Amino acid sequence: METLIAEGLIRSPETAEEWCRRWLRFGVACCDGVAVAGAFRRTLYEDMNGLAELNRLVQSLKISREAREASAKTGVALLAACRDIFNTPEISRLDASLKEHDMLPHHAVVYGVASAGLGFSQTQALETYLWSSFSNLISVVGRLLPLGQTDVQRILLEAMPLIERSAEIASSRNESTMSSMNAALDAASMRHERLSTRLCIS
Repeated sequence: METLIAEGLIRSPETAEEWCRRWLRFGVACCDGVAVAGAFRRTLYEDMNGLAELNRLVQSLKISREAREASAKTGVALLAACRDIFNTPEISRLDASLKEHDMLPHHAVVYGVASAGLGFSQTQALETYLWSSFSNLISVVGRLLPLGQTDVQRILLEAMPLIERSAEIASSRNESTMSSMNAALDAASMRHERLSTRLCIS
């Protein structure tokens, strides 16, 4: 998003909202959202090999280097926080399994596992993940553009039906249909590495 702002493709509340909604619907819902649901279900069945494969798949779908690194860094941080605060058996098993496979945990996978371990429903896991993802993004875009707080809150409110629809899409797919249908944003992420001024890591 920072690249698109620098290039003038995002310059108003309307264009910011449009790009953020695309990111949620065609990026997060079809990739990380599916991973949250898949991790949730695999945790209930204690399918540790399946979780490792799902984690590997998430990494492969992060086309840009920045997206891969951000997903892994936030995954490491979330796993550590869940281990230190909740220390559920599900988180402990995920931690041990990924260490055995020499893999860094990706954020969506950790979130799905943690949600199952804490007694969330799958719908709760998906909707909270999608809401927090969208809320975080629009808050950052709001500071970069900048947007007023009224615009930010309006965009968040009007995104609720899309968040619910995106949760339905994510829950209806399986890992074989995971995708990242967001070529424009992937390309912008790759160009971001070469921006002269960068305020955001990813």
